[in-house]
Amino acid sequence: MTEFRRRYSDQNAKIPRQHISRLAFLLAGLLIAVTSVSLLFVGYVASQASRQQAIANEERLFRSALADHLRTIVREQIVIASSDQSVQKLVRNFDPAYVRSSFDTLWSTYSHSKVMLISGEGDVLAESFADYTHVIRRPISETPELEVIHEKMKALYLQNRVRVPGGFGHKSLQGADPGEYAVMGFVHIDGKPAIFGAMPIIPDDYQETLPDGPPTVLLSALYVDSFLLGQLNAQLNFANFGFDAETGTTGSGPHHLVTGLDGDLLGVFRWDSQTIGESLWPTIVPVIVILSLALGALAFGIAWRIGQLTTSLQASEHQNRYLALHDTLTGLANRLQFNRVLESSVKNLPDKPFAVIHCDLDKFKAVNDTFGHAAGDIVIRTMAERLTTAVGKPGLVCRIGGDEFMVIYRGSVTREGLIDLSRALVAAGELPVPISSGEIAQIGLSVGIAIAPKDGSTAELLVTRSDAALYQSKKLGRGRYSFYAESQEMEVGPDGVLTLSSEVRRPRAASGPAE
Repeated sequence: MTEFRRRYSDQNAKIPRQHISRLAFLLAGLLIAVTSVSLLFVGYVASQASRQQAIANEERLFRSALADHLRTIVREQIVIASSDQSVQKLVRNFDPAYVRSSFDTLWSTYSHSKVMLISGEGDVLAESFADYTHVIRRPISETPELEVIHEKMKALYLQNRVRVPGGFGHKSLQGADPGEYAVMGFVHIDGKPAIFGAMPIIPDDYQETLPDGPPTVLLSALYVDSFLLGQLNAQLNFANFGFDAETGTTGSGPHHLVTGLDGDLLGVFRWDSQTIGESLWPTIVPVIVILSLALGALAFGIAWRIGQLTTSLQASEHQNRYLALHDTLTGLANRLQFNRVLESSVKNLPDKPFAVIHCDLDKFKAVNDTFGHAAGDIVIRTMAERLTTAVGKPGLVCRIGGDEFMVIYRGSVTREGLIDLSRALVAAGELPVPISSGEIAQIGLSVGIAIAPKDGSTAELLVTRSDAALYQSKKLGRGRYSFYAESQEMEVGPDGVLTLSSEVRRPRAASGPAE
């Protein structure tokens, strides 16, 4: 049995089965307890989620109703705002009588609480108080909330304005959503929170055109009072529906915060939720009991198997991982591990240089032919131990096949340091190897060295060039080492790999035998 098999056999560490069984039963009991608690928690979460979903649905329904109400205000304004006559008498030539008539229409027909006309220059030209219209010119700076609305309205108007003969017009309102041409929302006006809609005065038949510059704006508002609350709740039918002005307290029930266009909090709509479903506990508790019993039977039924399988599976997994990355004869890293470590080392270039050392046994075939393959295995294992000792901790020794070894050396890659290491490797190969019946095998070792990143910065190139340097050592008589970069007896071929020149000269210190 090889050294590796003695160390990594299928004989697993014997853990008392009773201990594993007790642990398995303990885990089974813990599983039942955790499952029961989890189901209780799920029931609680489901109940809370049901409540939150009901609240979210009601809040979404309220937002939809509120948005419809805002759009309705704008659509009611169109009767006045989108008219050639309004352009003539409100924009081109200001007519107080026409203003009063228009405001009276919005008041009497649509019950708008507040109507205002704002010029493009930013002056309030007229405003209504109940059923009275006051024609006046005052700057909107006296009402800061109106300045924000006016600025947003100007920007929206410029997006929709079109040039026509004699001045400007506006994109058609047919099929357009009010949000595309009007500003809507909440505003604090006359000391009260209100919903509003504002849109520009524009022509409809284009008998009249608009002058250049900002638009004249018609603004209509509805105070948030009992009348508006009744209109909103007519289609919602919420319990205890109301509005709290200027409060940031929302509570846990359904609500809708109201802010002005400037971001200031104006108040909150709130109501009592009526759509929270019935409690889920009568359904959850029987399910918990049934599932707990079923899990108990299943868990305790398989608990004894856990004790049998746990240890063997762990050992088997460890052994499989080891076998996947190691040579079964020597216990060294195999080609797969070599490739992984080499790729990892290449990624750290140029910060962490390293050397790839290619080693090949000399006269190994003669050992197999003379003493047999069993002796060859002894030689391979012996050389693996010697190379590992010579390389030490800074390097990884790998057997990549047959009598070939490769070393990824992460220690000092100075020329002097690598020469010392190479001499030690070659010297290890020259020592006789004892085999059976008191006989010894005399072999040797040839070494080729490629240094990263000087000799290459890819895994493939470093392997190729270390192999070329090894080929140089073989051609120079074996039992020696060669550096790829300093081998002057070789020429660079068209594929970038060194090949022997036509006249092989005597090797320099960079390519020589062990001394």
